[in-house]
Amino acid sequence: MGIRGLTTFIQNRAHLYLENYELHDTNVVIDGNSIACQLYKWHTFSHDCFGGDYDKFSRAVHNFFDLLSQCNIIPYVVLDGGYEHRKVNTVISRMKKKIKSANQLNCVTETSISVFPLFIRQTFRDVLAERNIKHVGCDFEGDTETSNIARTLNCPVLSFDSDYFIFDVLYIPFSTFEMAVKRGKSKNTTTYKYIACNIYRVEKFLKSFNGLQKNSLPVLAVLLGNDYVKRGVFTMFYQNLKIQKCHGIQSDQQKRIKSLLVWLQNETVESALKKVLSRYKKGRRNIIMYKIKQAIKGYNCFDSKYLKYLGIEPKVVDKKNVDIDLETINNSIEEPDESESHTEVEDTGGEPDKSESQSEAEDTGGESSPPEEDNLFVEESPEMGVPSRFLEKFRTCIYPPCFMDILIQNKYYCIPQVDNNALEHSHKICFDILSAIHKILSNSNENLLCIGRKGAEGVAKEKVPICDISLPSYNEIEALSNSESTKYIFNILGVDNSYEDCLKMFPDSWHTLLLSLYYYLKKSTTSFGWPIVYGIILSRLILSCVDIKLGTFFRSSKVFCKKFGNFVSDNKHNETVVQDVKGALDTISQPDSILCLKALISYFEMDHKMTTNYKSFDRSLVHSISEFQSCFMHVDYLNVLFDCPFSNFYISKTLNCTFVYNITKNLTKRTNLDEYMKLVLKDSPSVLYSLNVIVSAMKKFIQIEAPQQVIKKRRKKKTAKEVYEEAEKIEFDSDEEAEFDPNNKFALLRIC
Repeated sequence: MGIRGLTTFIQNRAHLYLENYELHDTNVVIDGNSIACQLYKWHTFSHDCFGGDYDKFSRAVHNFFDLLSQCNIIPYVVLDGGYEHRKVNTVISRMKKKIKSANQLNCVTETSISVFPLFIRQTFRDVLAERNIKHVGCDFEGDTETSNIARTLNCPVLSFDSDYFIFDVLYIPFSTFEMAVKRGKSKNTTTYKYIACNIYRVEKFLKSFNGLQKNSLPVLAVLLGNDYVKRGVFTMFYQNLKIQKCHGIQSDQQKRIKSLLVWLQNETVESALKKVLSRYKKGRRNIIMYKIKQAIKGYNCFDSKYLKYLGIEPKVVDKKNVDIDLETINNSIEEPDESESHTEVEDTGGEPDKSESQSEAEDTGGESSPPEEDNLFVEESPEMGVPSRFLEKFRTCIYPPCFMDILIQNKYYCIPQVDNNALEHSHKICFDILSAIHKILSNSNENLLCIGRKGAEGVAKEKVPICDISLPSYNEIEALSNSESTKYIFNILGVDNSYEDCLKMFPDSWHTLLLSLYYYLKKSTTSFGWPIVYGIILSRLILSCVDIKLGTFFRSSKVFCKKFGNFVSDNKHNETVVQDVKGALDTISQPDSILCLKALISYFEMDHKMTTNYKSFDRSLVHSISEFQSCFMHVDYLNVLFDCPFSNFYISKTLNCTFVYNITKNLTKRTNLDEYMKLVLKDSPSVLYSLNVIVSAMKKFIQIEAPQQVIKKRRKKKTAKEVYEEAEKIEFDSDEEAEFDPNNKFALLRIC
């Protein structure tokens, strides 16, 4: 969620409301979506303009959990699920902002504009699974459940969301969390490791506003506006609120926060809500009362149905003073005078606090007040029973959040990517897959509504064509064998059955990638052909094989050369010929891996010239990479829906989009890719051999037409004779009778 301006209000008075804290030897509940975005934004040195460097992000997430482990901190991670109906306006508003940012992002602007990559949630979740960290996926918004779980465990929440200032829970803002381990000494001189941070206690906040009640804080949140009710609803109330003065230069929103806190000091929850509602006539009051009720409800929940997924025993929690009888309050209000206006006006006062804007890709705390213009997206969905099997897989994070949107809302929200706005959005390529997923999940003949980019910065709904393939129902999938599921997936993707022979030549961990490449090359109209295939395959080879052989992580030419700059291999390549890719990958040696990375490591970095020349940014190539990412993601969705007949993959061991962009850009200039790669990898014969085996296997089953390149014709230079003849023509044309202007003293010169 998010309460606009509250984080800034607290941070500006940190000495009053926050305490220094040493985090160690404890449980901590982590707001997964929020922390994933913060780790990417502040601790991953990635180039967003190319689509995302998932290997770097995975490393940042691993480093974060390593710190917790060193300090004996046990994490419990809570992830958001689908979107609630009442939040759709906010979702659309944020989608527009993300699309605008993606449209403005390029190699020059990336230092000031951030767009989260497509696989940020999956990469984070992969690390959780790899490290066996307990985590759970909520059906919808996870803030309330995060607080409930933290109260049950009596431990702090780690996040960056201003809603946690309202929840009665210990809260550590991630902005105060130092990504470093320190050593301390206890009273008995025992040393321990800890992470320095600040902690927020609601009791300390209430103490600074003498008389303010704990159960009044949800009222504060609602009046300030959050994701479910905008502040403009309470315009009539604000017109009668005494505005308090603040020290220094403060925005209007900061003044409102202080004014509300001072006002609430002398009010109970009931009296405060009565004064707010009394400003409106009964018809309007009922609507506002419903909005308040829905918004407050999330702050006053104390039970969690997700404890069992985290292995936590439930316990009795004090729930006193949480019920608010709005009906009684409403019935006790007298009608306001006719002269009083109750018109809702748009909220324009004060600028949003930039320090609080966060987590675009996963909506984990952007604090804007969305306009009502997007009501066309809000529709009541039909009552649909959710199968228990679906809920189990969804809550254990096997299914992605979009499955809940498809099942409950009959909608799919396209995550904005950096692409070419002159073309259809990059997810359009996957409508066949989405149509099939929708048919299986909903078992209906209605069109799925896809909400995505329209033009440069617009958002529009589009009906996905109904799938005409015969498919099993959701309940029938459980009884399918792997071979039956494989046939259905092949049919949906339009893959020839003979392609299965190609898959058999590869390790299981490569199969999803190969299916995605097949579908992408078949459907894409912007594909860069074999150059981008070589780029993706090389990225996979380096991230999944070369890095492992090196035993460490290098993405900087300077750092790599410092350690291996003078390395020379004395090992001879094993000339044993193998027939499949599995055997070829096993032949890759450590010396060859070092020399391979030495030859290719510069492709993991942006050319310095690009940082000052946006014209060198190839948006068409980025669009093609974004299309592939969409194919990769939706093929994986299809795989998990059919209970994974193909092995799960780690995106962090497959895709570094900076590398793919740079190497593809280079390869498009080459007439013979095999000969060029032979030259580049001449010192890494085992890597070259593996690449050749992989590409040869794919070329037997995939036919790619060479992309048509637009050749810019050079302007023909004129010969000396042509220039002379043209000059004569100009001179001849000017031999007309000159016109004399008596008012121009220089006119005679034209006649001479």
